[in-house]
Amino acid sequence: MLALPFKQGITIPYDSEGGGDPLAEKRDSILWGAAGDNLSGSDYPQLDDRYGPLTIRRVYQRPRDGIPRSWAASNAGADAGKRASCWSGKPDMAAVASGSLDERILGFLRSVPKAHVAFVTIWHEPDVKLKNGTFSLSTYRAGFRRFCRLAKRVQEDGWSRLYTVQIVTTWAGTNPSKGRTYADMWPGDGLVDCYGADGYSHVGSKESLWGPAVEFARSRGIPWCVPEIGYGNRGSQNVSWMKDQIAYMTTTAAGGKHTRCAFACWFDTAGPISNPTPGNDRAWIAAARKASREHFFDHSRFVL
Repeated sequence: MLALPFKQGITIPYDSEGGGDPLAEKRDSILWGAAGDNLSGSDYPQLDDRYGPLTIRRVYQRPRDGIPRSWAASNAGADAGKRASCWSGKPDMAAVASGSLDERILGFLRSVPKAHVAFVTIWHEPDVKLKNGTFSLSTYRAGFRRFCRLAKRVQEDGWSRLYTVQIVTTWAGTNPSKGRTYADMWPGDGLVDCYGADGYSHVGSKESLWGPAVEFARSRGIPWCVPEIGYGNRGSQNVSWMKDQIAYMTTTAAGGKHTRCAFACWFDTAGPISNPTPGNDRAWIAAARKASREHFFDHSRFVL
């Protein structure tokens, strides 16, 4: 087994998930990351110092950004060559559904470096947007379906490390509502490579929190991931919750070939229903750091 030098004289195993050929692509790895306060990622080195090594970043565009002119010009541009990305855009969904943004989307996706691991989506947590009337279910499904089909065209052109991801809330699974269930929002089989669920402590823990999303992903034959995870602004704040979720994510598979959660990103920024996680809590930081180091995997060798 090879080893990688890390900060302050620490040595991290090149592949701490089981050894073997250091160049072999493995499907039992999990990438650990976070969403920070700065959309462009200028604060990410500090997060990495505190509880890394972080191997993926959760990143967003604002609605006014539309589809960026290139990956390098997007908020995920700083990740290339450093870590994987989970990118989410918020273009006009009616325009996406109509096809008027096809060339813009294709150009953007084709600007992703081919060696870069990138999970891409538009309008994450659509259940929330459907509830508040941002768009209709039919518009969302048509637009997301079209986006995924365009991404599949790019994959076929040689972007094998570009993955589509649908990102929903765990709440939509634990408290399903007509018109906003996982099945309602699904764009159709063969379009989504990984199923993402954003989950927080006030909703549940382990199976009660992630179970519905894992089962849905398993029924569609695809792996699962956790683009956002953190403590809710109400309920228990005990560090044991973090440890329980880490244990669940690193031992639970959905569908496809990946044998555990593909990646998980701490939501280390203020949210309307959440606290920054791990934030400045020493116990939370220690738990996040332990997970990053025990399950470290080189992002450049990651495959889904």
